[in-house]
Amino acid sequence: MAPYELQLIPAAETRYLRHVVLRPHQRPEELVYPGDDAPDTVHFGLYVDDEQHGVASLYREPRPGTKSTTEWRLRGMAVLASNQGRGYGAALLQACIEHAALQGGTRLWCNARTTASGFYKRLGFAVEGAEFELPGIGPHYLMSRPP
Repeated sequence: MAPYELQLIPAAETRYLRHVVLRPHQRPEELVYPGDDAPDTVHFGLYVDDEQHGVASLYREPRPGTKSTTEWRLRGMAVLASNQGRGYGAALLQACIEHAALQGGTRLWCNARTTASGFYKRLGFAVEGAEFELPGIGPHYLMSRPP
C-alpha cells in the first residue's frame, strides 16, 4: 500500500469522487447531500502524492426509526476503483469510527451497497433488516456498529 494522508476537507471536495465512484449518472453539483454543511458534519479525504483517492462523510444523524442524538451516519464513502483493495477504504472508515467515538457516539450506521456489505462486515458492521432498493442507485442494506 502506498503511503497516504488523511485530511479533513470541505464538503465541496467530496463531490468529484462521489460522482466518479458512486453516482456517475449525476453531475457533481447534484451530489450535495442534506447535512453536508452542518456544524457537526466532517468530511475526510485520503490523498496519495497530493492526489485525492478516497472520501468519506460523517453526519450526526439517527438511524431511521430512532431519535438518538448520539448516532452517526457514514455517507458518500468512495475510493477510486483503481485503488480499491489497498486499505484506503478501511483507513477512511477507521477515521470515521474514531471521530464518532471521540464525539460520544453510540452507533455508526450507513446504507451500504449490497456489493460492499462484505467490506463493512469485515470492519465490524452488521446488517439490520432486509435488503432495500435506493431508486436509481441499486440494492442496499442498513448496516451499523458501535464506534
